[in-house]
Order: sequence, then structure tokens, then C-alpha cells
Amino acid sequence: MHNLISQRFYPLIVSWCFVIALMMGLDNANSSDWPMWRQNAGRTGVTTESLPETLSLKWVRKLPEITPAFHNARLQFDAGYEPIVADGVLLIASSRNDSVTAYEAATGRELWVYHTNGPVRFAPAVWKNYVCFGSDDGFLYCVELSTGKLRWKHRAVPNERRLLGNQRLISVWPVRGGPVVSEGIVYFAAGVWPFEGVFVYAMDIATGKVIWRNERLGYLFGQQPHNTKAIGGLAPQGYLIINGDELIVPCSTAYPARLNRKTGELIEFKLPNEGGFPGGWFAALDPEDAKAIRRGKLAFDKVVNSQRHEDKVRKGLGKESISRVIRAGDRSLKFDDKLDGVEGVIHSMIVADGRLFVATRNGKLYCFEEQKGVKSTPVKQWQESVTPLTTTPQSTRFVKALIQESAGPQGIALVVGLKNGSLVKALLKESNYHVIAFDHHTDRVDQLRGELQRAGLYGTRAAVIECDPKQVTLPPYLARVILTETPEQVAKSWSLILQSLRPFGGIAALGIKHHTGITNDLNLKSLKPGNFELSEFELTNTEPSEFEEQALVRRVGALPGTADYRGNYEHCKDTLVRFPLGVLWFDDTLAHFKRSPQPHFFDGIMVSRPKDWHATRVKGDWSIDYPLNRSVLSDIYTGRVLEPSEQTTLRKNLAANPTGPQPSYYHAPHQKTMLHPDPPVAGERINPLTGLKEPRAFPKMYGCDGGVDYGLFYTLRSGTASYYDKTLESGTVFISGPRSGCSNSIIPSGGLLNVPYFYEGCTCSYPLPAGLSMVAMPESFEQWSSWGEDKIKPASIQRIGLNFGAPGDRKTRAGTLWLDYPSIGGPSPQIRVETKPKNPKYRYRHTNWMQGDNEWPWVAASTVKGLQELTLHDLKPGTYTVKLYFAEVDDIQPGQRKQTISLQGQPVLSDFDIIAEAKHSMTGITRQIENIKVDGTLTMTLQAITGKSLISGIEITRAP
Repeated sequence: MHNLISQRFYPLIVSWCFVIALMMGLDNANSSDWPMWRQNAGRTGVTTESLPETLSLKWVRKLPEITPAFHNARLQFDAGYEPIVADGVLLIASSRNDSVTAYEAATGRELWVYHTNGPVRFAPAVWKNYVCFGSDDGFLYCVELSTGKLRWKHRAVPNERRLLGNQRLISVWPVRGGPVVSEGIVYFAAGVWPFEGVFVYAMDIATGKVIWRNERLGYLFGQQPHNTKAIGGLAPQGYLIINGDELIVPCSTAYPARLNRKTGELIEFKLPNEGGFPGGWFAALDPEDAKAIRRGKLAFDKVVNSQRHEDKVRKGLGKESISRVIRAGDRSLKFDDKLDGVEGVIHSMIVADGRLFVATRNGKLYCFEEQKGVKSTPVKQWQESVTPLTTTPQSTRFVKALIQESAGPQGIALVVGLKNGSLVKALLKESNYHVIAFDHHTDRVDQLRGELQRAGLYGTRAAVIECDPKQVTLPPYLARVILTETPEQVAKSWSLILQSLRPFGGIAALGIKHHTGITNDLNLKSLKPGNFELSEFELTNTEPSEFEEQALVRRVGALPGTADYRGNYEHCKDTLVRFPLGVLWFDDTLAHFKRSPQPHFFDGIMVSRPKDWHATRVKGDWSIDYPLNRSVLSDIYTGRVLEPSEQTTLRKNLAANPTGPQPSYYHAPHQKTMLHPDPPVAGERINPLTGLKEPRAFPKMYGCDGGVDYGLFYTLRSGTASYYDKTLESGTVFISGPRSGCSNSIIPSGGLLNVPYFYEGCTCSYPLPAGLSMVAMPESFEQWSSWGEDKIKPASIQRIGLNFGAPGDRKTRAGTLWLDYPSIGGPSPQIRVETKPKNPKYRYRHTNWMQGDNEWPWVAASTVKGLQELTLHDLKPGTYTVKLYFAEVDDIQPGQRKQTISLQGQPVLSDFDIIAEAKHSMTGITRQIENIKVDGTLTMTLQAITGKSLISGIEITRAP
């Protein structure tokens, strides 16, 4: 033990840190507890609890080894177990088993387990008898410490949309801003991809009520690396920190944001201006900052904030290895020191109740306590035995036959509706599928979870999600095989479920006979995109089985309207790739050096050739660099890297990789410079404001990729990865989070916008070094762009929308260009608008909160309050139709807000009560007014009768 604990004494530092801890609201914790990650809300890793001089090992528990979400060490916030202890109870979160488990700290005996519908990647936080933890399923949970009984749970957004994230089916908005508690309040963050929405919360722990929520942090036009700007935002992955009156929100591999802890308002967030300046997930208050009492100094770990950048290692801010040391009383405990009795690399240590708890990367949990007497007591060994799965002969035969019908035994299989889990277990035994099951019956779900966990398969090969099979929300193109054990439950839901079949041979066994009324009612031609075939699947030469004579649906061939990109910077007119786009999957398993050549695509398979950037490059000649590795094949619909045994025919037909050093860059022929290319020009467009033809322009920021015209889509690096939909004239849409490659790596193909991970060898602090694919979403989906700084001539505007409080511009296929007002989302047309008062109150709400069937919910969701008059200049004289958009964003009753609205001095809406008309808050409504005469200027006045005026947007269209 003496090798681990140094005898350095820190009386002054410890006393000051204890003061800081008290100032930060640790009123709930016993001084002997370790109630959250790194002990306190400042994450200092310091406790006043002392350890005995002589310790002996009391018990050891073997837990399933966990794998971090990301391969990049700068993002490994979940590389091992992080135990906490409160009131004699030790708690462990598991990203492997999607659970939090409580043990008796003194003995290691299991007390209770609480499962969620996704990985739990961050340690819980305890306040009094409440345990708070978040899950990748998008919920924050609060359970009782003593029993594990649920007190409440809160979904971050009212939307069940899922995607494949880090090879698990999770919410689009996983809770990866690790919760922190103070003074009865829990703070956490949900959402990974800024353009999908990011939500930071403060909630009352005792009641489960929201105190505040900041949903504005995903769309912030501002600083990006290399002295450039783009629409970006927070990507909250890491443990939140309380620093006096501020809340610190870590931002993946970038640097944290600072929020006002009382209100949630953003104080500061920006990515480092300089390139090659790495950040990381770890942040904490500096335990050695004895000068600060009310406010601590934020500290980082230089080991975490470091990464190889081609031929050298670059380091960001921080001290060496401060994430791998804690202090107990007057002792410093370093994870990298040797500890007798511990096997493997130490991941975490905590001190509580006079005991030392140690977690290792290989999944072992150790408890040391004071050695009493000369004789050592036997060490209690806790280890779950592995119990193989058992299956029925009928289910095994059926699954074997179905696999023979499928496109192969790899990929993802879905079982929608459970009876006894027999098909799930047979799939696991007879294939290499990752199997995901869905059912609403708690007992069935718990039973199957337990069997899979005891077999050592949960999390790595299988998962069970508790939800109604009839209403399960699945991403498209996910599954190679879909089955059900309860056909009567899902019979009327197949039209929705079948959209998740993978193109090129995905199959679904419906659990019903081919010639039934249900199959007759299943109109496969109505499923878009189509290419579905219905046939009969009958087992032959077998005993009678409940599975025989099933209707089989197969998704054959490519998605209609798609195209494969085969390289050479040629057009790839894939009509399914269109604005707006949402994330289908993300992962960093397949990583490419930033100057690797473009990938090619063949029937849903991406063939890429990453450069071997760890090889020795040619010195002194920047026109050539590293050789190529072997080609890698991956599934564009899930991101899965294919095994060498898959796609053997395609592999044989691939051209051999050239050997030796390769060109440094693979730019399109029109790009004449390796770095800092000119802004791209790609034809002409009709300006939707004026109806006049003009050169198509892009707000092009920094990026060595000058952009590529793929025919219908133009993609480029503009600070961050970006695209422009030419079929819509969308403006530049920023895919904030990752950077794209020096060779253009944003490619429409196979019905998706493919954005593979072209980020290796780069240490710039873009927060998300990962690959993703994006799929077209309905026009109601929220996504913003920067249109560009058009100069508007007098009397030229014929059609325009003003979206009050919006974070960016937005073009509709109906023809209106909606401009954010005030203009805060990057370059926009320079329109002339005047308001009274000059600065009314603008408010943004994310579209996910909108209810009902709104025409443009992303218009209605943001508002201006207290506006009295608005004047818009430079309209072309004529007769106009004016459409006004409203949504009540406050929780008020009818009669509490009434207003009269006039256009050109004439009342058009009198005593207008939004909530009375809409019936519910966050429900958009529109009112259209015809025949408004305009001589070049339109004036709208809003007279508040009760409360303050409120409006979301105004759309103005000139009659022909």
C-alpha cells in the first residue's frame, strides 16, 4: 500500500478545497461519502475523509468489461467504471448492461438494479436519498438510494426518434452531459449533434420539475478553428461542473461552455481560434487553487488534451495527469502507482467510509479497508457465472432457414414483440447479428435482459428496449432481418416497421401466413422509398412448427432514386439526398487520415482507402506523403465495418491499391491550390427574394477542400463540414461537430449524405471526431443555413419571410426564403427593417416542442414579444398576400394575452388571443390576409390589449 499513497501533506490546500466544496452546495453529503464523480460538484477529487495507515483487501467483484463509446482517447469519458458511495451504498453505472447497480459498500453484496433503455455512460449523482443518472435513451432518472425505486424520470425532448450511435440504438439526444447535483438541484445536458438540438437542464430533485432549460445552444454562429466562423454549438459530452454561480458544460474534444447556474443563460462558448489546439472531455476545478474561494480555477488534463498531429504530438491546456489522482485527507493517491492485490490498469479510485474502492479497466472492483489484527481475513470474491443461452428446436430451425434466405449473418436483427425470447436467443446462437428486441411487458423484458446478461451477451451482441412494439420508432435502413414473436401485436404496424429494412436484401418475417387479410391490406407500393416484395416463406423437411408458412417481405435492390458515387469528382444525382437532413448513425470505428483519397460506393457499401499516416513520410516534399492501407468496406446504412469474409466478389473486383508514397491531396480538377482555395462558384440561381437570376454563392469559410458539385448537391468544408442543396437553393448548411477531409469527404450516394470520419492526424478542437451518415427528413424538421450577404436593390423584394428569434435562415420548397430576424446565424441578405421598440424580446424554442400539425413549426417555435411596430423596406410595389405565424410559448390562460394587429394602418386581427385560437401552448397557427397594397414599404403594428404582443413570423408574397 505504501507504493500507492505518498506521504505529502497538504494542510492548506485541503482546508481551502473543503471550503470550496462547502461553498458549492454539498449540503446533502456526509463528509465520509463520495456522492458523485470526483467527490463533489467542482470535481476536485478531494475529500477530508482519511484512510487508515494499513489497508487490506476486503472484497473483489468481477464486472463485465466495458468499452468506451469512442476510440479517440480525448473522448473516452466512459472508459471504465466510476463508483460512487453514499450512506454505505456503492453505485455503479454500466454502459454494457444499460443499468445502475447498488451494492452494500462494506460487503460488495448486490442490493438492487435499475435498467434503462440505453447505455448509462456517466456516474450517478446522489442528493439525500435520491440518485440521479442519465442514459443514452434520452432520459434523466431519479431513484431512491435505499431501494432503487423510481421517483421520476424526465425525457429531454418529447420525441422518441432513435439513431445508431456508437453501434448502439439510442436516442438522438442521449444524456451525455454527466449530471451534477447541488442544493437539491440536478444539472445535466442532452444531445450530441449541435444541429439536432442540445438541451441543458436544471431540475428540482425532490419534485422532478424543470427549473430552467436552455435549448438554444446547438445553433451558435461563431468562432471555429483556423480563425473562421460557422454555425456550430455545444456537443455536451463530459461531466458537468459547478463553479460558484456558473455551470460548466464540457464539449467533447473541445473546451467547455460557461452558463449562468441560476438562469441557464450562456456566458461564453467558443472553439479555439488557432488550429491544432486539442481539447478533451476532462475538466475540473483545480484542487490546488487555494486562492479562489467563491470561484475556482478550471483545470484540464494535458494528457487528455494531447494527440499526435502527423509527425508530432500537440498538447492543449492542462496539467499532467490530474484526472488520475485524488486526495484523501493528507494523502495523494495516484492511479498509476502500483497497488498490491490489484490486477490490471487502474481506471478510478474513491475514498468513502474509511475504505478505498478501486475500479480497473478490465472490469474488476476492489474494496480495501483497515486491517484489524495480524491475521488477514479471506477476501470475498463476487463473480457471476456465465450461463449459456438455451433455445427451442423449432426456433433454431426457423432462424437457420431464415438466415439462409437473408443477405448474410452479419448486421442488425430486430425482434419486435416478445413472447419468451426464443427467436432472440436463436438469432444470437446461429448468427453474428447484433439483436435488438422490443416489448412493453416489464416482466418479459426483465427476464430476457437477465438471460442475456448472464450469458455475457448484453450490450455487445444484444439489447432489449422496453416500449410498445406497435409504436416503436426506428431509424430507416437499419435491419438486415426483422422478426416478431407476437404477430398479433404488430400486425397493423408493419408499414412503419418495414421502413427499417436495409436495402439490398433486408427481409422481414411477418409471423402470419401469406394469404391473409392482413397481408392483403399491406400495400407495399405505398412504402416510400419502395422496392418491396412479398412472398411466402415455408420451412421444408421439418417437423410442424409455429413458425412455418410465414409471409416474407424483402427489400430488393437499391432505393429508388439513388445513385452510387464512383469517384473522379463526377456528378452523383441521388434524388433521395435533399434538405433537410438528420443523423442516421454516427461512430468513429472507421477512421481516415485527413488527406486520404475519396471513398467510392457500391450498392450500399463504402470502399475507402485510409492513408497509413503512421508510416514515414517523404521529407521536404509536401506534394507526396503516406502510402495507402488496404481498402476497408463498410455499410453506409449502419457504419458497420465489414468482415474480410463479406463482399468477396466486390473485393476481388476492386483495383489494387497503388504502393509507395501517395499525393498529399486529392482535390477536384478545378481546385488549383492545395490550401486556401477561392470561394466556389457553381452556376446560377433564382434569388427567391427578388425572382432575379444571380450567380450561386456560398458563404465559404476556411477549408482546404474548395468544394465539389455533385450535380444536385454541392458539398464543401466551410469551417466545418457543409452542404448546399441546389434543388432547393438551401443556402450553406453547416454539419457542426466534425471537420471534413482535406479531400472532399461529404458525398451523396445510396440515398444518404455520407460524412465519413476524415479527421485523423488533425488535432483541431472540432468537438466530434466521428463519422456519420445523414438521411432526408420532412420539411417540418428543424435545420438552418446561412444564405449569404446579397445586397438588395430598392423596390426589388417580391417574396420574403421574417422568422423572429430564429437562429438562421431557411428556404422552403414552396419558394419562400425565411430570414432570421435579427440576423444572428451568419451572412444573410441585407434587408432594411425597422422596429419599435428597437430591441424587443426575441425567444427561440426548438421545434421538437411544437404540438399539432403546424405548417412550418420551425417558424412558429420562435417569437418576438413586446413588438409594437415593424417596417420592411425595398418591396416591389404591388398587391401582396401576408401570412402571420403565431404560437403561444408561455404557459398562460385564454384572455391573458390579447392583441390587435394592423397592416398598412388597417386592423386585420382584432382582440386576437393566440392560446384561445390554438387551444394549447406550443401549437402553431397562421392567419392569411389578402390584397394588401404596398408602395415599397410594409408596416405592421401590434397593439397589446392584455399582456404583451407576441408573433412568430410574417410571410409576404407579391401577387403576379
